[in-house]
Amino acid sequence: MRESEASGTPTVMCILISTKEFHANRIRAIRETWAPYCDGFLVFSTVSDPRIPAISIPHDGPEAYDNLWQKTRAMLKYVGTHYLDQFDFFYKGDDDTYAIPHHLKRYLRDILDQHQKTADDDFFIGRRFKWDWSPIYNSGGPGYAMSRGTLRKYAEIGWNHSDCFINATREEDIVLAKCLSGMFGIQPIDTRDDEGRHRFHHMSLSWLYAWPNVSVFAGISAEDYVRFSTDGRPLEKEMCCSPSTVSLHHVKNPALMRHIH
Repeated sequence: MRESEASGTPTVMCILISTKEFHANRIRAIRETWAPYCDGFLVFSTVSDPRIPAISIPHDGPEAYDNLWQKTRAMLKYVGTHYLDQFDFFYKGDDDTYAIPHHLKRYLRDILDQHQKTADDDFFIGRRFKWDWSPIYNSGGPGYAMSRGTLRKYAEIGWNHSDCFINATREEDIVLAKCLSGMFGIQPIDTRDDEGRHRFHHMSLSWLYAWPNVSVFAGISAEDYVRFSTDGRPLEKEMCCSPSTVSLHHVKNPALMRHIH
């Protein structure tokens, strides 16, 4: 399942975080829409179900949103132990993420060609943000992709290293970015297209397209959305989204998931 010698297109394993209550609705919609375009697919949930497939893995602390980093640590360690040599990249998303894996693969292929690198080199790819108190990080909602080289470093060195925040609980995306940058010097790259349009979207498509006639969504105002984006530029209507968009977040309704697809 390594990179195709014929096309040069990297292989991608998609890994999601969810809970049992969403197996029959959100996860089912994902399996019936975009998941088949992944080269591998696995859900980390609260119960195991080989039909999905979903597995429940032990992790420190409770099964709770405020303990998401501990579940993410366990997930990355598991995938890094059992699947590391089977895929080129590993894309982590949520159960309200809509992704376009073939766009992701094409983009990853272009990135590798541009840098003349392979998946064994360090890449951490997603939607960059930076709060006043945080480093630049990739938002967890629209998902982020780690190269095999990056996941290897985390799973083999960072996972149980004190500099990788083994006792943290919240803000898994920010904590992961601190770990990768602090220990290995791996920084999120700019994933916008040539016209400055984003490929990974933290907000819903309707929110983005309604810009700037929006107020607050998911606790973030329109002004803060620009302020904490690393480009700091408004994204107005058609300029909101690249034609090679990879993912959207906050797609919680299974019917909407199917409609977008």
